[in-house]
Amino acid sequence: MAYLRRYTCFLCSITLFLLYCNLGCNKKESDTHTSTQHAASIKLEGDVPSVHKKTMADEGIERNKKLLETNPNDAVVHYNLGLLYDEKSMLDESLAAYKKASELNPAMVEALVGQGNILNKKGKPDEAIAIFKKAIDGNSHYAEAYEGLGLVYIHKKQDDDAVKSFIRAIDLNPGMVNSRYNLGILYAKKSQFNEAVAEWTKAIEINPQKTEVYYNLGIAYTKLGRIDDAIAIWQKALTLRPDMADFYYVIGLAYNEKGDFDNAEASFKKALEVDPNLVAVHKVLEDLYRSKGMLGDADREAELYKSLSSPHH
Repeated sequence: MAYLRRYTCFLCSITLFLLYCNLGCNKKESDTHTSTQHAASIKLEGDVPSVHKKTMADEGIERNKKLLETNPNDAVVHYNLGLLYDEKSMLDESLAAYKKASELNPAMVEALVGQGNILNKKGKPDEAIAIFKKAIDGNSHYAEAYEGLGLVYIHKKQDDDAVKSFIRAIDLNPGMVNSRYNLGILYAKKSQFNEAVAEWTKAIEINPQKTEVYYNLGIAYTKLGRIDDAIAIWQKALTLRPDMADFYYVIGLAYNEKGDFDNAEASFKKALEVDPNLVAVHKVLEDLYRSKGMLGDADREAELYKSLSSPHH
């Protein structure tokens, strides 16, 4: 049983890394990113490859600039430019475009929210809060303003205020997936795992493609002792993204925790089949084989782990 306890702790260490590294993300739902402790970085994109999206953004910027040649006072076009510049991480240009849209149409709450999001990204949380509150004063029912405010509060480590903001956003618009996602993370930080499960389950119902929610939901299940539910939700994620080695990896850890070493071994091998660079899996396999008395296999995995984790590799 000491063997299982060791892997339970290992699973917990991955849990904390993933939950906290994603806290306060401010990305479009189709553009998400996650990683696990073994340092394998994996992009979880939507249907459009990132290079293609950049090309589309460039084309959109040029198209909107031409529109401004005809009508330089079109607030909507300036707002659209703000969105496109933001997509290309051109934060100064994005902020300027949003400000121009607000100048031309002070009632355009979307432009204020855009400014707040950019100011938050630029590390100016107090300015961002002031802008979001101005947006809320203009339209107290605009859910995106509360979501943006919640993200700023996260960065300021004002978690209670962030929770209130995300709850308000969801009350106004129950389909706010990112608010539910971040609210779930805040609940998990406070060990309120049942509440986190409720938010993440609803988020998946709204947007089944948001893969990192499956990961965190599985982790929350393990915290509640619901290992079979964790395995099931991760396996469901793999039906959407069978190229995600991370999910095979944590499924293997969960099977280890259950004492189902055959399925654990199969999952670890599948993880390596999908991504041979998951070096930590070799260490896990080494310990698994030693526990089963398969010393030759254990020595082989130990050598692979040593070789692949070497800084000279």
